[in-house]
Amino acid sequence: MRPTRTTTLPPLRTSSATVLPCALAVLAALVATTTAAASERRFAFTYESLVLNPGHIEVEQWNTFRGGREELYLRFDERIEFEIGVLENLQMAWYLNATAVTAAAGGALTKELEFGGVSNEWKWKLLDPVADPVGLALYGEWTAAPSEAELEAKVIVDKRFGDLIVALNVVGEAEWELEGPDEVKQEIVVELDAGLAYLLTPQLGLGLELRNHNEFVAAGFEHSALFAGPTLSYAAEGWWTTLSVMPQIVALAAHVSPTLQDLHDHERINARVLLGFDL
Repeated sequence: MRPTRTTTLPPLRTSSATVLPCALAVLAALVATTTAAASERRFAFTYESLVLNPGHIEVEQWNTFRGGREELYLRFDERIEFEIGVLENLQMAWYLNATAVTAAAGGALTKELEFGGVSNEWKWKLLDPVADPVGLALYGEWTAAPSEAELEAKVIVDKRFGDLIVALNVVGEAEWELEGPDEVKQEIVVELDAGLAYLLTPQLGLGLELRNHNEFVAAGFEHSALFAGPTLSYAAEGWWTTLSVMPQIVALAAHVSPTLQDLHDHERINARVLLGFDL
């Protein structure tokens, strides 16, 4: 979603010397208006501060792949999101979540398909990334599933320098998972996400994302891993899509393998495709 620009057109004249420039100006104004109405995301893991206009509705399909551990491990996380602009600078969303995992452990192969519950998101934009020195938004999300619950909060900072977009997220999560009749495992996640993208054209963007994931349990710090990779985005009238591929660069602590990666709690590669449609 980009800020709306107002284009003032010169008075029309009947001479052929002015007809073509005026027609091009009208076309440019229409393109600018169409682009401003879009609500595309330029990163798949890192959030930007912009929100939907009041009454605007968008549907997003999330597809996240995680693969490669000490043994065979393939995981697909699917989310369907319904975003709604509630008030000026405030949006909310509902998610339906599902997960499919194929994994090998001790020579045995297991396959699981799990309903991941329902999530509810609220995002409040405080500053605009173009009009203000930086963009700033606060984000909150809760998830309720049959065997787990989660609370997530984000501070979103971003800035637009012409065709260059910079974004940084500070993320905190609290997760509770029911592992037995009287056993609940609690985890705290602290994550830093960052993105840098350049718009090659108003529609096509190319960039880089970085993600540092850290987990804590009751006994203290558990593990940390750093991911980074390219992101590609495309936005057209009424729809947009974004792809990020993020291999694990290095394990910063805990289960470090000879390859300097954590393949016990993290994967060799994470990838995500987002597809959004305006309604």
